[in-house]
Amino acid sequence: MWSVFKLAARAAVWRATPDPRLVGLPSLLGWTIVLAVVRIALQYLDAGSSPNFNPYGLNAVVAWLAFELAVAALFVRPAGRATALAAMFVLSALADIAAASIKLGFPLLGSAAGANDFWTGAPIAGAIFAAEVTWWVGAMACVLRSLEQQSRLRLIGKVAALWAALFVANALVPHAPVFAARDFDIRNANWWEFLHARYAAGNGGGSRTPGEDIARIEQSQPALLQAEVAGLAPQRKGVTDIYAIGVAGWADQDVFAKELDGGLAAIASVLPIKDRTIRLINHRETIAHVPLANLQNFAAAVRAVGDAMDKDEDILILLMTSHGERGGFALQLPGNVTTELTPQQVASTLDAEGIKYRVVIVSACYSGIFLPPLANDNTIVMTAADDKSASFGCAPERDWTYFGDALFRQSLQPGTDFQRAFDHARILIRGWELMEGAAPSNPQAHFGPALVGTLAPSFAAAPASAGQ
Repeated sequence: MWSVFKLAARAAVWRATPDPRLVGLPSLLGWTIVLAVVRIALQYLDAGSSPNFNPYGLNAVVAWLAFELAVAALFVRPAGRATALAAMFVLSALADIAAASIKLGFPLLGSAAGANDFWTGAPIAGAIFAAEVTWWVGAMACVLRSLEQQSRLRLIGKVAALWAALFVANALVPHAPVFAARDFDIRNANWWEFLHARYAAGNGGGSRTPGEDIARIEQSQPALLQAEVAGLAPQRKGVTDIYAIGVAGWADQDVFAKELDGGLAAIASVLPIKDRTIRLINHRETIAHVPLANLQNFAAAVRAVGDAMDKDEDILILLMTSHGERGGFALQLPGNVTTELTPQQVASTLDAEGIKYRVVIVSACYSGIFLPPLANDNTIVMTAADDKSASFGCAPERDWTYFGDALFRQSLQPGTDFQRAFDHARILIRGWELMEGAAPSNPQAHFGPALVGTLAPSFAAAPASAGQ
């Protein structure tokens, strides 16, 4: 590792290293990890306060580094390939740090000098970019000159071709950051996404820019949520009213929106939630008339139901369906920004509103993480998987995930309650997984005895309610 750093440090000041020590794969992997950590850390700093963590950005970092290695390897002779590529990653780390420092420092300089527009304008940005490219080509030429016996002019030409190949690859391969600012728009993340958005806009997308679209969507949220809240039927004194909040979190796959509607319909066939339901959906087909499933709308919906209900006798059913991570329930928002709704956030939001009786159903991978913070005598929790396992069935052409199909479509019928429906669904799911050779998802549940008793009369009246 150290010998590579010395080689790159001399190259950074455009000096070759006579007879450098050659290194192998371990050193190359080490500097690959270093560059990945540097890029993730710089993304975190660039995102500002309270950035959104995008787990899929980790895949993008790994994939892009592998792609860089594959492209660069074509321009380096096999004998010193690992050494040259490791040194290239050292230079890339230095360039990234320098560029980030300039980006963070110039606004401060501009503010102090009263000339922020000058420092952040296109001429200065272009000059910085040209200087960075010139420095990198010269530095990388010194690395190759240390390892290969070729003329300077030929080496400079080879490195210039390498830089052009990496630039083209960067433009063609879409990738997103691990940490993104709250206003991050994936369509401005890289050249591929930018050109794709411009092409889409030129073919019927209208004159609005992606940023304007997102701003318009965000501005519409209070009115859309208020319309959902206004449709809630009033609470009836002395009657156990049941309210529901449905959350479909992932915009790119319609199976979650379809499962949400189907699941709420199945619940409505056995419990009186009609006219007491709020839906939050992330999907392009509903974005104009249904509020988004984001953290702000979730908290506002819980607050609205809390204000409408009698918290000592009424019940809230929370149905959530999306992808899941080991840390929480995934929400994909406009611009492909992703965030998570954690079990702790769900528990604290419900507790803050004083909602005593609640049924929480989570259809997502790793959803067993929702049991510990929520399970108590007054709560029923049902999840599609345990905290270490994936669940299945989230393909775009499907109407249900495995869990939603088994629980809502095939098990929750008039005459059954949640516990019997869940037990039947678990058997169905395990059978499907055995037939397909899939690892067990191991759905989990907790049935708080106090809430089970409170719900029993409503389940007993289900056939009459369904007939009405």
